[in-house]
Amino acid sequence: MPWPPLETWWQAIASWTVTHLWQMVAAVVVMVLAYAGVRVSVRLIGRFFRLTRIDPQKRKTLQTLLGSAARYLIYILAVLMVLALFGVEIGPLLAGLGIAGLALGFGAQSLVKDVITGFFIIFEDQLHVGDFVEINGAVKGTVEEVGLRMTAIREWSGKKFYLANSEIKAVRNYNREELRAIVTASFPFSEDPQAVRAVLDEVCEEITAAYGEHLLLDEAGRPLEPPQIYGVTALDTTDHGAQFTIIAKTKPASLWTVEKALREAIWRKCRERGIQLAYPLRQIYTVAAAGSKTRTGDEGLRGEC
Repeated sequence: MPWPPLETWWQAIASWTVTHLWQMVAAVVVMVLAYAGVRVSVRLIGRFFRLTRIDPQKRKTLQTLLGSAARYLIYILAVLMVLALFGVEIGPLLAGLGIAGLALGFGAQSLVKDVITGFFIIFEDQLHVGDFVEINGAVKGTVEEVGLRMTAIREWSGKKFYLANSEIKAVRNYNREELRAIVTASFPFSEDPQAVRAVLDEVCEEITAAYGEHLLLDEAGRPLEPPQIYGVTALDTTDHGAQFTIIAKTKPASLWTVEKALREAIWRKCRERGIQLAYPLRQIYTVAAAGSKTRTGDEGLRGEC
């Protein structure tokens, strides 16, 4: 069959163009508006994140992610509007897309949960790379990677854990502005409380002088809460004795340094001043032939800090 003359083609194209001219103009207007909408949405997202106090790297990640989502959403809506202008039934198309999205959602539920949870972990600033955290009360270590799908934690022993974000239920972060060192020491009831207090006061003064750079400071450069005796926090009339507690506010990375120094100083000062620390006390008796009890040995509870 011979091809139609070229003039016929041009006439058909011209006729279609004239007939659908307004649809073409409207389609161009829709795409221009969509482009403008993308630019405005990206600017608004950027302005919103500039007002937040999120880490710059996390801010850039979230800004890019939301910008891409807004761009895809606006352009998809624009394409659907253009198709509707030209008489294309978008109802079946939307139904097909809905079924495909539903199938994808059922097949990748865990992935979707990981991504959504990861987004909120980053957005809410729950943890940063380099933070020392405890996850779900089971994994404790330094954050090495924070992604939309997975978070990597390296323990002090060197073991590295990869946790799906959807499995992160509780986060204990040790890198949030301030921490409080809490150290306890138990002393037998036979010790004089005033003598114990005097020794612990010496310990507090020593640690304040030696570890001042590890303590949390106020605007004037003075320790906000220097090592101090909180008081007697427990009494055990069975064997332990009285428990004193020392507290101090420290910088996030210095919590364990200050606590270790306090424990060692308490132990050393108590030995120097002849103050005993509590340790478990047990008395053992043997029964004599006449039925009387004779104590043959004892072990003590003079405690530990």
